[in-house]
Amino acid sequence: MQQMEIFIKNLNQQLESNLSRINQEESIVNKYQQTTECYYEIILQLKSFVVNYGFSDINEEILFFKEIKPIFLSEYIFNNKVLQILIQKPIGKNDVILDYYEKNLKDITCFFNANQEFYRYHRLKLKYYDAVYFVKQRKELQHLTDASQNNFEPAFSSSHDYLLAQIIANDRLETFLKEQIDTIIFQNKIPHVDNMGNSLRHTLQWSDSQSALIELIYALHTNKSFNNGNCDIRELTAYFEQVFNVKINDVYRRFQDIKSRNTQTKFIDSLKASLLKKIDEDYQ
Repeated sequence: MQQMEIFIKNLNQQLESNLSRINQEESIVNKYQQTTECYYEIILQLKSFVVNYGFSDINEEILFFKEIKPIFLSEYIFNNKVLQILIQKPIGKNDVILDYYEKNLKDITCFFNANQEFYRYHRLKLKYYDAVYFVKQRKELQHLTDASQNNFEPAFSSSHDYLLAQIIANDRLETFLKEQIDTIIFQNKIPHVDNMGNSLRHTLQWSDSQSALIELIYALHTNKSFNNGNCDIRELTAYFEQVFNVKINDVYRRFQDIKSRNTQTKFIDSLKASLLKKIDEDYQ
């Protein structure tokens, strides 16, 4: 058990370092592509370790195939799926793009309907079939599942770890798609910059990073600084995009990146330091 814990810890440290570098990428498509490739390499390392590792007992084996592997694999599935969605997104008006996102959302519903029994097992955190679902496949059962096809090789597979990873990934994908849909709906409700009649938009442009602006938006939203808190992130983001003539890509994903940083409030801390410095200078 300790050997596996050490390996997973080192793997996570490597992953954190790689994702920190990838998160500096401004292009959202490039970011998802690099993240997908990063998780693929991580999974290959995980496979190389496990096929040569002897589990101490069945509990450790279940732990791996139920809790460890599906987390890494779900990240690969999710990022790869989002990448494909972004690449294949049609060019057209909001209604066309809205239909496109809704079709992908329906695909998730179809997947749910086809796997309701195991969804229930997962959602209720049941355990009575763990020794069947989450141990290495016996040779005589391998033809009954597609695990060997999707999990790189049978020695790295149980009958249901890939399905579990798909469910975890689809939960995130559903959230991603609904956020994209809601963003389009809010954009349709809010007038375009050209109709705002504010000449300042031509001279005031956001010149800091998008991450800094997202950090500010979330801080203002959390502080209920607009409408006494009666607005949401999508609406606030659209407003800032218009006022500062900037396009904010994937605000929810970037906020997740902010939460995973070592210094989570980098921009807010910088604002405070700059203001305090200005106050000190004025007193001198």
